[in-house]
Amino acid sequence: MESRNFKILAIDDNPKNLKVLAALLAPLSYQVDYAFSGPEAIKLLETESYDLILLDIMMPGMDGYETCIRIKSMPANNHTPVIFLTARTDMASLNRAFTSGGVDYITKPFSPEELLARVRTHLELKSSRQQLLEVNSWLEQKVEERTEALRSAHEELEKAYRSLQSLDKAKTDFLHMIHHEVRTPLNAILGFTNILQDEVETPELKEQVSFIYHSSMRLEKFLAVVLQLTELIARENPLPRKPVSLGKTLEASLNEYTHQISRKGLKIMLDPSLPVLMVNGNEKLMKKCFLGVVENAIEYSPDGGEVSIIQVIRKGYSGCEITDHGPGFNEHSLKNLFTLFGVGDQHVDENVGLDLCLAKMVMDAHGGKVEVRNNPGGGASVTLMFPD
Repeated sequence: MESRNFKILAIDDNPKNLKVLAALLAPLSYQVDYAFSGPEAIKLLETESYDLILLDIMMPGMDGYETCIRIKSMPANNHTPVIFLTARTDMASLNRAFTSGGVDYITKPFSPEELLARVRTHLELKSSRQQLLEVNSWLEQKVEERTEALRSAHEELEKAYRSLQSLDKAKTDFLHMIHHEVRTPLNAILGFTNILQDEVETPELKEQVSFIYHSSMRLEKFLAVVLQLTELIARENPLPRKPVSLGKTLEASLNEYTHQISRKGLKIMLDPSLPVLMVNGNEKLMKKCFLGVVENAIEYSPDGGEVSIIQVIRKGYSGCEITDHGPGFNEHSLKNLFTLFGVGDQHVDENVGLDLCLAKMVMDAHGGKVEVRNNPGGGASVTLMFPD
């Protein structure tokens, strides 16, 4: 420890004692100032700061005890160590020295080695304490800066979140508007093309009217699915549920495709145990999920083929498996099953990706699972499982 960096104040009414202290401390390059009384020391301490104070107890007027109390009452000197120099060795005097604010005492006559050792020790403690205070102050500043940065970041995140909420609402409102504005003329197109199918006689015109009709139907389905996906994404409240018959919901979905099933001569094998299987779900969303999966199974089944729907019960889950005997999913399809517009090489009008994406989101909203696989003998299976 470099002594030249430290300032010491020696207080004693006896000049001889101060000369002794000067003779001991000056060779070590300590900067030493002197005061001959308590009031003189107090006045000096109003403008100067010290690393250590050596204080005699027995002084006329203001003694060492009172002087120490006055020193410690000064904010700038509250942590300055005070070592008492005293000829008193009784316990009461020593206790009073500590209670008045002293950190140590040296009895007179003292040995130079003891004095220098205690001065060095308390200066080192003072230096360490000061360094600790500086580190604490630095840490507090860093914590305050970090807290301010986090607060600012939190405000920015909240602002961004509010902006996203606003954008999300605007998007939802826009899609609802588009759905309404497009569906109104679309219904008219569907109505007129349906009439035209019965009125036109030439094969070429019938084919063109049929193309318009089916394209309009696909567009209507596209709008409905996109709107449902948007509502699922924007949903904040828990999904309302109640006990629902899985079999009856599936039968209602199949009834929507009676014409397609009959036209292709398909055989629908519905597990008889399904109508009694109850799951806790949202019937409206469940039906939309089933409609998309069933439609794909019907669409990709060969004429005269079979679509089977069986009950599936696993640990913690109950549901169904829908299997067709069509071409199955290609490799690219299997890697992008639940990505919007990501399934297969199909024409976008067929909306295969949207159907599976909607099924996945409906099952996620129920806390359920979706599994899709190609079967070794051909065809594909989609398994929908609801939590018990």
